[in-house]
Amino acid sequence: MYFKAMPKLLYPVPGNQIVVKDIFRRIGLDRAITSKTALTSYYLQDGDTPESIAFDFYGSTNYHWIVLITNDITNVKTEWPKLQNSLFEYTESKYGVGNATEVHHYRITDSDPEIIVDYDPAKLAAGTIQSITNYAYEEEVNESKKQIFLLKPEFVRQFVTTYKKLMAQ
Repeated sequence: MYFKAMPKLLYPVPGNQIVVKDIFRRIGLDRAITSKTALTSYYLQDGDTPESIAFDFYGSTNYHWIVLITNDITNVKTEWPKLQNSLFEYTESKYGVGNATEVHHYRITDSDPEIIVDYDPAKLAAGTIQSITNYAYEEEVNESKKQIFLLKPEFVRQFVTTYKKLMAQ
C-alpha cells in the first residue's frame, strides 16, 4: 500500500525514459493527528518489529508503514531499537573491538543525563560525576527509541484515505 499509492514519474536514462515510483514524495502527520486523542503511547519489547506491531495493533502487517510514519522513522536500521543481544556487537563495530567499556563521556551524578561535563579526577573520585561507557551510552540511546506512538485503530481508515489523496497530488 505504501509504495502503491506513490505517483509515477518519468526518469531519464541514456537514450530513453523509464517509469519509476516517486520515492522522494513524503508526508507527515498533521498537528490534529499528533494530538493525544489520535495517538497512544507504546513501549517496544525486545524483538518487536514495525510489522509485528502493525499486526498486533491493526490486525495486518500491511500497516507497518503507518507505525513508521507516525514515529517519523525513515530508516529502520538506524532509527528502530536494536535487539538487546546484538547491542554489544553493534557497540564494538561502532567504537572498535575492545572499546565498548571505554569512557564515552562524563555527567553529573543524579542529574539530567543530557548534561555532559568535562573530566575532573577529584569530582570523579568524590562521586559527583560519573563516567558513561560507550556501551552504556548506546544502551541509553537504544532505550530511548523504545517509546513510540501508535495511531489509534479508529483513525487508520481516515489516515490511509488522506495518504492516498496526498500522494496522488
